[in-house]
Amino acid sequence: MKLLTVLMLIALPLSCFAGSGCVLLEKVIDDTISSEVGIDQYLENFQQFIDGEPTANSLSEMKQCFLDQNNETLENVHQLMDDLCSAQALRSW
Repeated sequence: MKLLTVLMLIALPLSCFAGSGCVLLEKVIDDTISSEVGIDQYLENFQQFIDGEPTANSLSEMKQCFLDQNNETLENVHQLMDDLCSAQALRSW
């Protein structure tokens, strides 16, 4: 599950030009990684994209995976996402 989640987050920046240049994408990434955003708040923030109970359950499980990580791991994932967005920006020039 962790690998799937990381791969999904790696693929997200490919849909927007970097910096990331996509405010919604940055909010999704930040809220997903942040240990300060709980599952209920996470689901509320992205309610417009949830089309049913299966999607809500999947997002809840994914968010819980991040909540179970220590701060060092979360910081590393955040750095990875920053690096991926920056790399995408450089390629788009």
